[in-house]
Amino acid sequence: FARPNYSRRNLIMSTVKYDTVIDAMWEQWTKGLQNIADGNKQIEQWTLKALEQQQEFVTKAVEQLQATDKQWKAELEDLQQKTVENLRKTAGNAVADSYEEWTNRTHEALNKLQELSLNQSKSSYSLVKQAQEQYHQVVTQLVEEQKKTRQEFQHVSDAYVEQVKSLQKSFAQSLEQYAVVK
Repeated sequence: FARPNYSRRNLIMSTVKYDTVIDAMWEQWTKGLQNIADGNKQIEQWTLKALEQQQEFVTKAVEQLQATDKQWKAELEDLQQKTVENLRKTAGNAVADSYEEWTNRTHEALNKLQELSLNQSKSSYSLVKQAQEQYHQVVTQLVEEQKKTRQEFQHVSDAYVEQVKSLQKSFAQSLEQYAVVK
């Protein structure tokens, strides 16, 4: 059997292969950590967007409630005026005045009930809006803290990976003298 020629060049080539393997391994590790960080960023963005959409929904719901209330009042007032006009034409002023007085009292009572209901709705809306704003602040603060933590972790992780890679490469180079296969 002919003995293979294990020159210094062959040993260096094997070290280069080890260096490549070491680099590839830690590159994959780093990519995995980056994928986790990217996933966290995406979740943060979705959370903040969901909070904004929730706030928009509540605001629009209250605006629609107020618009419906305004429209209802206008239609009720229009109906009352038309009814009083028709009563004046058909039944006379006394009946129309009596009906108008009765509807004004009824309308006044309904307005008070509606005002109480609307005030409760406004109070509830204010509480919901305030709670949402506080929740949004807390979530935003947590997202900012998480970003800082992620950046610090990334810095520490990068330094650690470089240190371990360097250690592994120097270890592989120190084994060069023992790499001769017999």
